[in-house]
Amino acid sequence: MTVRKITTGDYTRLEAAGGFLQLYSRNIRRWTESGIIIPEDCFIFDVNGDLTGGVCFCDDTEQEREILDFAIVDAKAAYGAILLNDAVRLAAFAHTRAVGYNLYDDTEQYADLITLFGQAGFQVVQEKKSFTYELDEAPQVQGLITFRSIAEAGEEMYIETVRDVTVGTLDRSMANDAARLGGDAAAREYVHGLKKYDYNPGWWKLGYHGDDIIGLILPQKFDAERGGINYVGVVPRHRGNGYGAELLAEGTRLLLESGVRKIYADIDTANHPLEAELERVGCVFRMRESVLSYPLNTG
Repeated sequence: MTVRKITTGDYTRLEAAGGFLQLYSRNIRRWTESGIIIPEDCFIFDVNGDLTGGVCFCDDTEQEREILDFAIVDAKAAYGAILLNDAVRLAAFAHTRAVGYNLYDDTEQYADLITLFGQAGFQVVQEKKSFTYELDEAPQVQGLITFRSIAEAGEEMYIETVRDVTVGTLDRSMANDAARLGGDAAAREYVHGLKKYDYNPGWWKLGYHGDDIIGLILPQKFDAERGGINYVGVVPRHRGNGYGAELLAEGTRLLLESGVRKIYADIDTANHPLEAELERVGCVFRMRESVLSYPLNTG
């Protein structure tokens, strides 16, 4: 059994296999065409000539790589953790400190995959809830917020606001990044990292009441019909006043007007205030999510 980089001929075999392998093949093709990944970062699990799975990586930050997709025919197979560990080592660079993966509870393999990733050396660093908005009309939320895009307010002001709304955040991952890197560096890294996936300056907005900043919204488009609220936050002095719903409504409106028909929002399970705001605007709980991390070069 071995891990190797995907070749052109593998796509036909993956398509013919159906199921998780077919989906893996189609995801890789789509992400390659959109420039999110390169084929050299995508691997195949070959067991005695049979294609049994694969894993695809991309850069998240300068020091972290991210698994965009993982597929395996049998999540209980003993070779799964071994091949995944080998793939991580092949994909990591000398400066890579960690490899992450967001695992969603959307298949019957979820429990077995948690076990597999644990055996490969990954740790669960955060538990999340995933919500979706699938209504045809934007939420009707009355409020006093006015909006300025990042193009109008300037990128530095946007980064400063990301830093400010991270203070006291209930999102453990962002809180940990701010503690590790410092608030300014973590905010800058976060904004620059998300730019790689989809950057529409007219959508990334700051919310104001008069000249006072309330918070921000960061919607992104994944493909023609799917998008996400990848960040929403209210500065500490304005929390508890329902502004989150106004920000969410604006981000949702922008995505719907661009043709998106399914909007995702993932939050830390401890973020009960944001959960209430998501439900207020019409989002519904979809599934659990585990954020996994494989530490490298920690010494």
